[in-house]
This record gives sequence, structure tokens and C-alpha cells, in this order.
Amino acid sequence: MSDPWQDYRKRRRRLLWVALAGLGALGLSLLPARARHSAKPVLAGFVLFLGGTLWAARALSAFPCPHCGKPFTQDETTRDGFAAACVHCGRPKWS
Repeated sequence: MSDPWQDYRKRRRRLLWVALAGLGALGLSLLPARARHSAKPVLAGFVLFLGGTLWAARALSAFPCPHCGKPFTQDETTRDGFAAACVHCGRPKWS
């Protein structure tokens, strides 16, 4: 049986890398924006950053609890990305 927390680690690393790559794209978009005196490249960089980061954050927040199978960090009223335990069954993180 594989470790279910390995998937959580993978999703967390993906969020970090997508956010960093998006910030890089945003920074690189400033170069043509200054040369052309246009905000369109910056807008495109921002859309890439925001869209990628939201996609990866959604994947992380949808991680299913290994015990109850429900999303570990969110329920109908709560989204706690720093939850130390499942918001549904109370199982501690990493156990």
C-alpha cells in the first residue's frame, strides 16, 4: 500500500512551484511591458500567475483524508489550509 501523504506532499510542492513559476512569468512580463509602454504583457503574466496558483491551491485543498475520504482541509463552512487535523474526522495530519 502506498503512503497517502506522499500525494499531499506532491500537491504541496506543485503549489509552491506553480506559484514561483507564475511570479517568474509576471516578472518577465515587465520587460516587454516597459519596452512597449503597454500593460498587456503584465496582464497576461498576472493571469498566468493567478490561474496557475488557484488551480494548484484547489488541488491541494481537495486532498482526501486517508481515514474518512472527505477533503482534509475543507467542509461546507471552513477552508483551513493550515489544519493540523481533518476537519471532518479529526485524524491528525501525517498519521
